[in-house]
Amino acid sequence: MQLIKGALAGLLVGFFAGYMVGERQARPALSDPHAGVPGAPPLSGQPQQPPEGGRTTGTGNPQLMEQLRAVEKLLEKDPNNYEHLVQAGNILYDLNNFLRAIDYYEKARAIRDDSPDVLTDLGVCYRETGNYQKALELFDKAADLKPGHWQSRYNAVVVRLFDLNDAAGAKVELEKLKALNNPQVPDLSGLEGEIARRLGSKSN
Repeated sequence: MQLIKGALAGLLVGFFAGYMVGERQARPALSDPHAGVPGAPPLSGQPQQPPEGGRTTGTGNPQLMEQLRAVEKLLEKDPNNYEHLVQAGNILYDLNNFLRAIDYYEKARAIRDDSPDVLTDLGVCYRETGNYQKALELFDKAADLKPGHWQSRYNAVVVRLFDLNDAAGAKVELEKLKALNNPQVPDLSGLEGEIARRLGSKSN
């Protein structure tokens, strides 16, 4: 599975079922601010592939590095500025530097912990560094803060199914996601099929 980073102005669409999603906060516009990152294996029988339009990585992006330096200079003067801490986390997320992104997001949370978007992005960072339980904890908190926040529910399905091999738990999360009846939710047939396949193989 791979991650999708979406801006509040409009999440990326056109990704096949099985991609993880992140709810991104506002940040400086780039030609392609939605960099893909490595994840878990693709759905059974599906080759791993980039989203429509191709997939790029932010690693080493000079524009992102310049933005990061500018934000860090601002933080030197005002280290407790919530918006700048989140912005630094966003840029590092796009640079695939998840450990440093976690540091900035956690500092932001220490100031204010009321954003399901920040929690979701932070959860994705923890997932990418192998801390799956922490990721689930953050996705659950995001969903509690905003019950209609489908991205956090979707991510919980992915982590339970592909990272924790918990098909039963993924099915529970999927039912919560479907109950939202949100037209923005990607096609779930791939995830539903994979959950059914894994549950079926366990019963045989």
